[in-house]
Amino acid sequence: MPPRFVWRFINRNPRNNELVGRQKFPTGYQFEKDRAHRSFIYKVALVESKAHQEGFLVHYRDGVVLSASTREAEISQQLYSNTDACAALNIARVLAMRCLQSGIHFARPSASEEEIAKSKHQKHFFEALRSEGLTLQEPEPVEHSYENDHRFTWQRYPLKANRQEKLDEL
Repeated sequence: MPPRFVWRFINRNPRNNELVGRQKFPTGYQFEKDRAHRSFIYKVALVESKAHQEGFLVHYRDGVVLSASTREAEISQQLYSNTDACAALNIARVLAMRCLQSGIHFARPSASEEEIAKSKHQKHFFEALRSEGLTLQEPEPVEHSYENDHRFTWQRYPLKANRQEKLDEL
């Protein structure tokens, strides 16, 4: 009996293209100084207030997807203080566990390297995310070509030097 093939495939997981790297990354705004600030699919942030700390996972289109906070009674009851570095570490562990359970393995930190180095809460937060298995770097996207999309009607040709560029080399 010959093998059967599915003639029409419907992707029921809209996040699958993000995980595989086939989705085009948002590149930020054209005239923005720090374009990497808006170039992400998922971003992890720690927000500190006077009495609580909150960790968020933000999607570039849908907003906050997952969160963990010391406002949750289950987390707050296990902590000595809701605002110290230990609270930031434990929020990160809970947030990383929720991310991995929901199938999100990659995220970009919202804070810059300098901000992470200055704040011990941020430092403990991102170290705990990394140690729990969340990768704090997004995978490189696959270049759009005919090989991965047959609706793509043109192929990129290698650029060759013209006469003026050859004269400039001399």
